[in-house]
Amino acid sequence: MANNNFDQLNNLLAHHTNEYCQYMWEDVEVLRALVQSSPVAIVVLDKDGKLILLNYGAESMFGWHEDEIIGKLHPSFYGCEGETRPIVERLQKGEVIASEDAILPKKSGLMIDVSVSGVQLFDQKQELIGFLLILKDQTIRKKAENELQSTLKELKDIKFALDQSSIVAITDPQGRIRYINDKFTEISGYSREELLGRDHRIVNSGYHSKQFFRQMWRTIGNGDVWQGEVKNQAKDGSYYWMHTTIVPFLDSNGKPYQYVSIRTDVTERKKVEERAHYLAYYDELTKLPNQLAFREQLATALQEATANQERLAVLSIDLDRFKMINDSLGRRYGDLMLQAVAQRIHACLRADDMIARVGGDEFLIYLRDANEETIRVIATKVLKALDKGICIERSENYTTCSIGISIFPDDGQTIDELTQKADIAINQVKKQGKNNYQFFQSIMDREVTRQVMIEKNLRKALENEEFSLVYQPKLNLMTSEINGMEALLRWENDHLGSVSPGEFIPVAEETGMICEIGEWVLRTACEQNKAWQKQGYKPICVSVNLSVRQFQQPDLVDMIAGVLKDTELDPHYLELEITENIAMHQKKYVNQKLNAIRNLGVHLSIDDFGTGYSSLSYLKDYPVDTLKIDKSFIDEIASSGDASIVRAIIAMGHSLGLNVIAEGVEVEEQLSYLKEHLCHQIQGYFLSKPLTSKDFETRVLKDIN
Repeated sequence: MANNNFDQLNNLLAHHTNEYCQYMWEDVEVLRALVQSSPVAIVVLDKDGKLILLNYGAESMFGWHEDEIIGKLHPSFYGCEGETRPIVERLQKGEVIASEDAILPKKSGLMIDVSVSGVQLFDQKQELIGFLLILKDQTIRKKAENELQSTLKELKDIKFALDQSSIVAITDPQGRIRYINDKFTEISGYSREELLGRDHRIVNSGYHSKQFFRQMWRTIGNGDVWQGEVKNQAKDGSYYWMHTTIVPFLDSNGKPYQYVSIRTDVTERKKVEERAHYLAYYDELTKLPNQLAFREQLATALQEATANQERLAVLSIDLDRFKMINDSLGRRYGDLMLQAVAQRIHACLRADDMIARVGGDEFLIYLRDANEETIRVIATKVLKALDKGICIERSENYTTCSIGISIFPDDGQTIDELTQKADIAINQVKKQGKNNYQFFQSIMDREVTRQVMIEKNLRKALENEEFSLVYQPKLNLMTSEINGMEALLRWENDHLGSVSPGEFIPVAEETGMICEIGEWVLRTACEQNKAWQKQGYKPICVSVNLSVRQFQQPDLVDMIAGVLKDTELDPHYLELEITENIAMHQKKYVNQKLNAIRNLGVHLSIDDFGTGYSSLSYLKDYPVDTLKIDKSFIDEIASSGDASIVRAIIAMGHSLGLNVIAEGVEVEEQLSYLKEHLCHQIQGYFLSKPLTSKDFETRVLKDIN
């Protein structure tokens, strides 16, 4: 109603723009009653601009009550020089103002948008007596207009941003393209004319399955937003990846009438991901899948073989004499040879079979749905393929291979079982003269088989960080204090599980790997001992075993010195244990090396004393500090009661001024006997089993600190 009144007044004023509105001051009360009854803001001023009348609508609009400012200049019209004074001045000059926008202050100081209409008031003599102002609050309308403009600007900015950074397309319900932006044409290589009216199959790369697109259409057809990454093909044949969001626009019935797709180019990221995936799953040299890829795909193949009740074969292939080729002709030549070998083996397989390079010259194959005859045919083809000369840089080269074969489910149910059985079969081939294939047989020597597996896995144990050290404390029987510890090596392998030192140390000795492993043990033990000292624990000596092969190393002394320097461990807190067998030959050589080690400040101990056959007269000439009684003699204390050897060794140690320690002490009876005969130290399960570094710290070092 208020809006209608305001519009009627404005229309009246506009209609009489060039006419005079005449009011008699004698009728002012009538005028006041009329003005006060109007819901619009009405203000009457005298010819000097002072307030004569202010209706309720104007009081509400500006916040001043009529009694406060009657006969005064209204602050809303004179408080803002740049906006309101010209209105009064224009009226005084005879202008009529019809619905003009202005910004006026309220009593609170808040500025409001208003629409102003104003005319002059004359008496019967046509003399100017004042002015009539009619005002309407436009704040809500202005706010709505501003919000609309802001929204339009935001939409325009969004469109600009999308056009600059995204690929935008709009399609009809059937997927035909109605609109595309410039980015779409730029990345696809197609012109706008080539794309409009077509569907997106024009950029389909063929990478995704039909199920992928069926799921997409099912989602957007139901009115839901779909997001995903799509590989497309440009007009020039190149591929690009799009992170795509498709938004369905719905009609009043909830059915999509168009789809808007917003795409972002993620090609570079996908290239990085694909490269990372390739490096993780493929061998860079031969381009064949690697061991990780082989295991994952074989796992799937085994599931399918189980479901279909099919047999599956795993073939392990080792090249013969490849190391000789690599060493004599060089790494580059060996790489070219491996590439050629990989291609030849791959050519012998069927489409559903798989080959992977899993080591330097080692390959793995699995054959799906393979009976024995098929396996023999393929194995023979591989042998013959490699039996032919391989031409590398105009030179004819030859290599052969050994193939071990295991069958699922006969020889194993898991990947590890099948690959291990295939490796066992290879060992049999090599025993027979190589360049042949062999099916796994259960009667094969299990002990030899495990030794082969130990050797095979031992070669990568250091690289794979499979070794760890445990520490067994030593007790001084004279003071009842822990004053030493022995570092003992442990090996945990994914395929073999926990392998005892009795199994793998002889293999490491035989192959020469013990030297590298031994240095790791020495360095790790010294680092740990120094770390504990830095933590403030009471310093104690750590014992480390030296093997026969290590002792024969020409640079052994330099290696020990280097480890001590690197770890900053005081040599006084390191003891090296050598077996009695080391001391029984080449007395001069042994004595020189032991003296060189002793000159570093390191303690020396004879381990397993009493089990060897050396002349005891040598003992007084060697610079050793400790004799360690072998566990087998300690066991006799409790089992037979005959401890004559133990007594003799303790007595000999005392006479030579050597420290004597008994290992393998497990029961109270043994401890009592050793105390009675003044053995200096003990170690064994009676005191403590070997502990991890963490347990040794919490259970031993904290107690003695």
